[in-house]
Amino acid sequence: MFDSADLGLPHVAVLMTLHRSDSIEYFETALRSVETQHGTGGIHIYLGCDGPLSAEQTIWLELNRHRFYIVRHNTSCIGLARSLNLLIDLLGEEEFVFRMDADDISLPNRFATQIAYLRAHPDVGLVGCQVQDIDEAGNVSGQRSYPLTPSEARASLTRLIPLLHPTFCFRRALLKDQRLRYPDAYLTEDLAFLVRLSELGVEMANVPQTLFSWRVGAGFFKRRTSLRRGLQECKWYTRAVFNQQGMLSLSYIYPLLRLFMRLLPSGVLRVLYQSGLRASVAKSVGKRSEVDDQSCGANTVHFDPVHSHPSVLCLAKTGISREL
Repeated sequence: MFDSADLGLPHVAVLMTLHRSDSIEYFETALRSVETQHGTGGIHIYLGCDGPLSAEQTIWLELNRHRFYIVRHNTSCIGLARSLNLLIDLLGEEEFVFRMDADDISLPNRFATQIAYLRAHPDVGLVGCQVQDIDEAGNVSGQRSYPLTPSEARASLTRLIPLLHPTFCFRRALLKDQRLRYPDAYLTEDLAFLVRLSELGVEMANVPQTLFSWRVGAGFFKRRTSLRRGLQECKWYTRAVFNQQGMLSLSYIYPLLRLFMRLLPSGVLRVLYQSGLRASVAKSVGKRSEVDDQSCGANTVHFDPVHSHPSVLCLAKTGISREL
């Protein structure tokens, strides 16, 4: 139960994880950026400790246990997807659920702005925001733009991740459907989760404001060069293309291109990330999003966050529907 006297404001949950490789300094900054958010009637922070922690982390957590609503310890490292799923199963009666990473920063007004968007758009089940990159010292190093409308986000899902994972804000009611859990996809659980949401007819979007600082450290690009990760990405992007465009589509080239990118040296990948390539691809996807909406037409399933658990999927441009 919440003790807040602000009964007209929504109660929210925040899902965070801590791994022994995470910096306590960064984690403290991330946590403080959550605690200082306004526009809620109370914030419950759910923390999943994935595997044994370092001595420094253990001492810090003992001193700061009161700042968390629930702390769950995994005896061994089980990965982000499984850790988040366990936290989701522990959620209470909060109205909205936010994601937050251990080394990033939620900017002021993030919670209030995303909550306001979901309340104004009852057909949307998940919303993100625009993002600025920061370096290890916290200096702004770049800007990331994400599609705004549900149609643009859906079309983008065949080529790019339309919402940055730690910017997610869900309706709590959405996660009461047991099918809406993170798939066990190696370093690709965010993409896999969004594809699954799209298959269930859940609309997603982003607010236009920059409300999040995403830390791009020294090992950022090295972690993104992996055959195993590339194969997982290829699988889920291919699934997104099939869902929207059927068997015959030139868009299948994009999952293959992304797989190729994962095999490039980290230095080359850095150049591609910092170029205008991502923005150009996103823009080209946005131009055809209205056409995709018309292709799906009345067969599109829209998520009712309170009453519906849709099981029919519209496959754009094919006229085919299938049971999940």
